[in-house]
Amino acid sequence: MPISYSINADLGVIVETWEGDVTAADLRGYWAGYLADPRVMALRRTLVDLRQARIVFSGAELSDLVRDVVKPALGEKGWTTAIVVARPVQFGVSKQYQVFAQAYSRDAIFEDYDAALRWLLAQAMTRGEG
Repeated sequence: MPISYSINADLGVIVETWEGDVTAADLRGYWAGYLADPRVMALRRTLVDLRQARIVFSGAELSDLVRDVVKPALGEKGWTTAIVVARPVQFGVSKQYQVFAQAYSRDAIFEDYDAALRWLLAQAMTRGEG
């Protein structure tokens, strides 16, 4: 699977890594398992590293996945995501995700991993979680 995650319990953050070609089918399968993990659903705060990925799905496919997989799994729960990119295509897909997910997620896009992590941790502090 080209997408994996680990949980940093000390920071209360999910670290998600994308590598190689990532298709809509890959993302669908990943999200189905990811959103079924009770630890993930308890945190709902993710640092997504896209820098090593080649995204090979369309904006329409991403929109469908958010609508059909993510929104039903979340219900009324919110999410916070810091996304790290290295290439314009990754930035473009991340902006599309921001639009599709705006009903449930607060997101920011970065080129610097450490800045992304700082922002994500600051969101937890402003929400009184940390």
